[in-house]
Amino acid sequence: MAVDEEHQMNLAFVDTGGEERAMAAADLLASEGIHVHHITRTRDAQPMIEKLLQMRSPIGLDIETTPLPAHVGRSDAGLDPHLSRIRLVQFYGGGETAYVVDLDRIDLDILAPLWTQSMVAHNAVFELKHLLKAGAVPKRLGCTMLQANALQGGLRALAEVASGRLGWKMSNGLETSDWSAPELSPEQLAYAALDAVAAHRLAAAQHEELTARDLLRTYRLMRDAQCAVARLELNGIYFDVNSHAALAEEWRTVAGKNADELARMMGPEVNPTSGQQVGGWLETNLDPDTLAGWPRTRTGQLRTSGRVIARHADHPLVGPLLAHREAATRLASFGPSFVAHVSPATGRIHASFSLGAAASGRMASYKPNLQNAPRDDAFRALFVAPRGRRLVVADYTQIELRVAALVSDDRAMLDAYARGADLHRLTASAIAGTSPEAVTSEQRRLAKAVNFGLLYGQGARGLAAYARSSYGVSMSEAQAGSARNAFFSTYPELAAWQRQTAQRAGDEPLVRTPAGRIFDFRRTSHGYSYTEALNIPIQGGAAEVLMAALSLLDEKLAGLDAKLVNVIHDELVLEVAVADAERCRAAVTETMSAGMRAIFPEATIDGLVEAHVGRSWAEAK
Repeated sequence: MAVDEEHQMNLAFVDTGGEERAMAAADLLASEGIHVHHITRTRDAQPMIEKLLQMRSPIGLDIETTPLPAHVGRSDAGLDPHLSRIRLVQFYGGGETAYVVDLDRIDLDILAPLWTQSMVAHNAVFELKHLLKAGAVPKRLGCTMLQANALQGGLRALAEVASGRLGWKMSNGLETSDWSAPELSPEQLAYAALDAVAAHRLAAAQHEELTARDLLRTYRLMRDAQCAVARLELNGIYFDVNSHAALAEEWRTVAGKNADELARMMGPEVNPTSGQQVGGWLETNLDPDTLAGWPRTRTGQLRTSGRVIARHADHPLVGPLLAHREAATRLASFGPSFVAHVSPATGRIHASFSLGAAASGRMASYKPNLQNAPRDDAFRALFVAPRGRRLVVADYTQIELRVAALVSDDRAMLDAYARGADLHRLTASAIAGTSPEAVTSEQRRLAKAVNFGLLYGQGARGLAAYARSSYGVSMSEAQAGSARNAFFSTYPELAAWQRQTAQRAGDEPLVRTPAGRIFDFRRTSHGYSYTEALNIPIQGGAAEVLMAALSLLDEKLAGLDAKLVNVIHDELVLEVAVADAERCRAAVTETMSAGMRAIFPEATIDGLVEAHVGRSWAEAK
């Protein structure tokens, strides 16, 4: 197991006691009455296979990897199946023996009969993508990290979960040892075997609690989406490095102009990256009305976070500061350094994607975060299909509003979707007091801000700021208040659902997603949050719809030269041969519709998915 892979995630990781109190793997195994059988001969593998095929409970699985010769100098090579190979495969099905199979001496194909067995690993996407790259396809692989996620949130390292559940203090002292050595030490073999044993033991204990707390469906949604995620990471997405260099130079020029303008306005003595200095300058230069509504810290200093600054984007003294920050952030995150994410082996970007990473159960992307890529068409045009291929981009239309309509049973919203009506236009009509046909594009854009802003309980002031920062629509606090009244009059069942959900969450205090994920406010540092109480069931429901779709994707794409290359919350990006593009577009539309029906059997699917074909992400969007 590559422990570093887990540490790259946003893990809820705590120290489990310190290395000095951790037991060596060999000692832990000995205390459990388990010995390690290192299999280095083909004739010894067959008895192991026959014994494991008889196991009824999930077999614990783990692997150890080592960099390929060309990439030995890269510290992260062992985490990447394109830069490394599998050295060891470990199995434990219970009893007295844990098996460590040495692939330097045994062909992986010999293990083929085992891949139909029920297995479990910790952070199983790691094992999956390496095994898929090597040509092995485990059919029934569970994940103890995702089990723990369903039970208590977070993505926790194996040592932490084992400490809390099994009382083990596992050492990670050998994680960076030389797994390419011709002869592996007994300590290395024990270390490798222990992870498979831990996965086996944890799976049984956590399955019992998942059943008792009615959380099996929450876990299984993630488990069944794992294969699609593993293939997604393995596939990667092609990126036009040469065109990116030209775009980054344009960004650098813009950032320089923004910095010059800001220096002229604020003076050379103010550092625009210093929150304290910027706050002081704003305190001195802003008008009293703006200052009166500006959030402050406990000590009285003006807050200068990006979110606060964005609320005042249309102010002549704040706009240049926001433009400077946005340009600097874009250049730092997606400028010249971004190309370091392009694999030297494939010429593609292989981002990582974590199931269940957010409190709502949403996926997260990192190294790099492709879900947070600039919406600028010039940037998204850099994600292209290779010659002879196209990208299919499919996304759910208004998925969170649809989920809100379904969980609240709001008749006006549900009727609008059943008729194929535009909900933004309907809301605009209510706010403006006009017919839907007479709604202008500006009124619809304002309604879009109202729909999404009020979905999660914003007040008038927050709605006005959100409309300005996210949609470029200016509205006073009074106008925002009127819009709120019109919204909740138009959708009364949604208003009632919000009140009831907030009340229950304050009393219990927890909320549930449609498929049963539990978010307990007592486990947070901030306690109960009204906006989270409304946000989590809806965003969580949308995430569950997407996971259900991902679990069906491989089957729906069978026979097509197509592969998943990106996921952005409610959007799938696939790369496909030109000849299969239209069939792929139809298949992914069907898959995403089936995902919706898996969570909400009564949902209207007409107009649910929009899918387009193009040469780049921007063109297909």
